[in-house]
Amino acid sequence: MYNYHRTPFEIILQNIFNILEKYEAKFTFSIVASIAKQDLIENIMKSGHEIASHSLYHVKHKGLPFETQLHYISKSLELLSNYGANVKGFRAPYNSYDANTFRCLNKLNFTYDAGVRREESYRKILQPFHLIVDDGESRFVSFPVFNISDESLDELPQQIVLEKFLEHINNLPENGLSVLQLHPIRIGQKKYLSFLDKLVSHITTIGYEVPTLTEVVNKKCTMPAICLTGDIDCLSFNDYLKRI
Repeated sequence: MYNYHRTPFEIILQNIFNILEKYEAKFTFSIVASIAKQDLIENIMKSGHEIASHSLYHVKHKGLPFETQLHYISKSLELLSNYGANVKGFRAPYNSYDANTFRCLNKLNFTYDAGVRREESYRKILQPFHLIVDDGESRFVSFPVFNISDESLDELPQQIVLEKFLEHINNLPENGLSVLQLHPIRIGQKKYLSFLDKLVSHITTIGYEVPTLTEVVNKKCTMPAICLTGDIDCLSFNDYLKRI
């Protein structure tokens, strides 16, 4: 993380924007509200991308009392809204959920949850789906998130990771959808820009759209589609030290 944060976050974002613009691709950024800044929000929105909540603090929500989770998530909405963001979606830090988390999303009228569900039972779901919350169908939809993320780039050669992503994309059915998790702090680094470029180029070359998650919910895209998402939980190494 120290090496990653040696690159100013503004440059990291602009690197990502430059590639996405080439292919008219959209990105959904889940942001921890306590580290968000006005210029960050404005920069993302004016570039045509979406902002979602990554809660107030980057802490595991699983096991926290309902009222605590409700405070964190509702406060994140308030702060992000104050910066001008129209937040419809949520992803829990560390992808850490429990029944209380989903109750909060219902209560706060979220449109979608983009949590990573890597369990085997979720891997064959290739369209947005509703969870069962308190014996009823959730008001929000959940998205099928690919079980491999850009974190693999820290351990494996870029070409191997790229091939895993492309194999997954190529096997989507005609009406399928997949959400890829790509952390901006990593994929915006100069050494990974070719990975991002090849990934988005392939998606668009085979005719898939790259919409925001809200565009999928509002049926403003055609299937199959690939959604690019990533979490912003630190803008500097000092933010990272505070988090840990």
